[in-house]
Amino acid sequence: MAAKAIGSESMLSKYETGKVPVQERHVRRLVQLYALYTQGDPVDLEACLTMARQSNEKEWFAEYRDVIPDHGNRLFSQERAAREIRTFEAHHVPGLLQTPEYAQAIMEEAAAHAQGAPHPPDRAALRRRIAFRLERQMHLFLPGAPDFYAVLDENVLRRTKFSTPVMRAQLRHLFTLAENSPGIHIRVLPFDADAGLVPPHSSVTLLLMQSGYGDDLVYIESSNMGGVYVGDPAAVEKHRQRLTTLFMGAADKDATLAIIDEHIQRLVGRR
Repeated sequence: MAAKAIGSESMLSKYETGKVPVQERHVRRLVQLYALYTQGDPVDLEACLTMARQSNEKEWFAEYRDVIPDHGNRLFSQERAAREIRTFEAHHVPGLLQTPEYAQAIMEEAAAHAQGAPHPPDRAALRRRIAFRLERQMHLFLPGAPDFYAVLDENVLRRTKFSTPVMRAQLRHLFTLAENSPGIHIRVLPFDADAGLVPPHSSVTLLLMQSGYGDDLVYIESSNMGGVYVGDPAAVEKHRQRLTTLFMGAADKDATLAIIDEHIQRLVGRR
């Protein structure tokens, strides 16, 4: 029925995958169809039209599209309309909390492990990817920014592949954010955490959206598939509960600061 309302299955598919801008006349038809199908359940037409207009605007990261992965576009776009972001990281410091040097080390490591990449990474592209990451981070410090809740496996703090100065600076940055940033809440899941806490094997990010900006969304980073999005409300709720349980079961703020400081001290004096 939805396809018929806007003209074709092909057009509906293009809308769903974001390949074409959304036409307002189609939004109006779909809202009318929904109201009929639900026997008059009220739908906020203006909110739907606002969302359509926003989706058609130039994305803030458009100038970086050539150096960032396509699978991240939806995440990068929608996180700016979130009221709250929750994430768990098992392997790296979250991108929103990385120093430029740490981000560069991760990107160089990824390039070294990419198929057919015996040549050094493109330095110009690398600089632009870092610039994109820093611009993405800035949103967390603007008025109206989403609250950010991050749980890091303690293994993240023990990375040995990167140079000592890079890791030491990154840990100090984490400590400063955890101690002084009111909207950023960092917790470490320690090695001796309750055995009942079973963390995900990969990175998971939950976006809890502002009213009128779409449904809540989960992004799961996969080394094999790039990234997977979960939008089913029941599945999203399960991820929300799991991330909440991890946050509540991790070390509290003071204990997290102590753990981070312990790893900083471990690196003091090393080169």
